[in-house]
Amino acid sequence: MALQDISAYLTNPAQANGAGPVDALMIEKFSGTVSIEEQKASITDGVFEMKPMIGTDTMSNAAMGEPTMQALIPGVEPEGKSIEVGSAIVQVKNPILARVTVGMLAQVQDRLDIKGRTPGQFARKIAKTKDEILLHQCVKSGMKATGPGGITGFPGGINKELAAATDELDATKFEAGIMLLAQGLAEQEIDLVDGKLYVAPAQYFTLLKNDKLTDANFSKENGNYSQAAVSVTSGMPIVMTNRLSQAADDGSVEGSNAQMMGANYIVSLEESDVVGLFAMGESIMVAVSIPLTSDVWWDQRLKVWFIDSYLAFGAGPDRSDKTAVLRKYRA
Repeated sequence: MALQDISAYLTNPAQANGAGPVDALMIEKFSGTVSIEEQKASITDGVFEMKPMIGTDTMSNAAMGEPTMQALIPGVEPEGKSIEVGSAIVQVKNPILARVTVGMLAQVQDRLDIKGRTPGQFARKIAKTKDEILLHQCVKSGMKATGPGGITGFPGGINKELAAATDELDATKFEAGIMLLAQGLAEQEIDLVDGKLYVAPAQYFTLLKNDKLTDANFSKENGNYSQAAVSVTSGMPIVMTNRLSQAADDGSVEGSNAQMMGANYIVSLEESDVVGLFAMGESIMVAVSIPLTSDVWWDQRLKVWFIDSYLAFGAGPDRSDKTAVLRKYRA
């Protein structure tokens, strides 16, 4: 290798093969780090299938009702029975974006450094936003009265309301409400261990106060109950998360999920009352038109560097019969 080539590598170590943008390799590392950290920070990663959408903004998923059984009588031709068919539809309209602007090349290189804070901050914010959107679409799925594609007679979601105000903060009454969800799902022959029960921190720690759910066999040095945890209730694995919608969102607030994603992602007052959500991978359908992508570019007019991470996806209810919601009591 010529001396000048070696010098180029020493001067611009983030340049690819000694040519092109001086930060090409750094951008590639940054993009990879954001993707990896987003997967770690997301509680829904790997739960729902993210189907790629190419060449269109709409994806549909066929839904079919159950066949009608009949007796087979010797000498009598069986009657042909129709099966109702529908479809669930998801549209991808708007990408969502995390952006930082900096003024100098040295600053942008510091921000792109995989040991810096920016990749992790981007990843955590994107993961939280994506989880909130997907879990809320699961809430919508669980509150549908009909099954996939709106097929008449096909089981809808399990939608239960607690009996009285503040029951979600009473350990015994809240567990009793969860049992109603489990019973409803079991009556629809849903295998509870294949899904997860998502609860907000307030409800998780409420469950910890229920002596029937905490393990009495703790013997850590801080006392018998200092390591207490609840991993399963009524046969449903528990996930504690702060990413269930806790407030209505009509899309009027700049930067809210409904404002970014559109009318199909509005959170109604009733939907914001959900304190327990059981969902499976089939509860919703998810389409991705732009996977998580990161880019860095210089704006000559504004004289600033832009650091972007963005993606475009959409989600909507699918198998409502595999979904259940427990709501606060509302008079």
